[in-house]
Amino acid sequence: MPSPLPRAITAEEIETYQRDGIVCLRGLFDAEWITLLRDSIEADKANPSGLVKSINEDGATGNFFSDTFIWHHIDGFKRAVFDSPGAEIAGTLMGANKINVIFDQILVKEPGTSTHTLWHHDGTYWPVAGDQISTLWVALDPVTPETGAVEYIKGSHRWGKRFLAVSFDPNQKYTEDLPEVPD
Repeated sequence: MPSPLPRAITAEEIETYQRDGIVCLRGLFDAEWITLLRDSIEADKANPSGLVKSINEDGATGNFFSDTFIWHHIDGFKRAVFDSPGAEIAGTLMGANKINVIFDQILVKEPGTSTHTLWHHDGTYWPVAGDQISTLWVALDPVTPETGAVEYIKGSHRWGKRFLAVSFDPNQKYTEDLPEVPD
């Protein structure tokens, strides 16, 4: 059964999300959920899916990798996907009474990793389109711009544009007929 939110999402936070396409919501995943997610990532690192990939650039220091559909083989991650406050957070922000999971993904960029995270537009990677789609980014460690905090372009969800997906694999290029992500 999904966990209740430890605090209500405010009308101001909902308005910010709908206007900017992004809102920082602190304190909605308690220490138990953070521990479960950390442990699940460690379990995935030891037993990754067949979709795991290194994102390290040639000659890069550190470790940057991704895996998807973790909930299919890591029970703790399945619990986090289906029982954490995540669905209620997404539903509240989007004004939706039903939430469907398209996919889950972990991105692990360890301290000291020199590979730069490329600008990209999440929507191009998804097999669906529309206004009722969101990503929940949950930082499991303290982050700052210097240590790799995710960055967003406020309001870009209202541009009505899709951009060419950016591959995090230097040996792979997407070829869809879309404009490149602006720098």
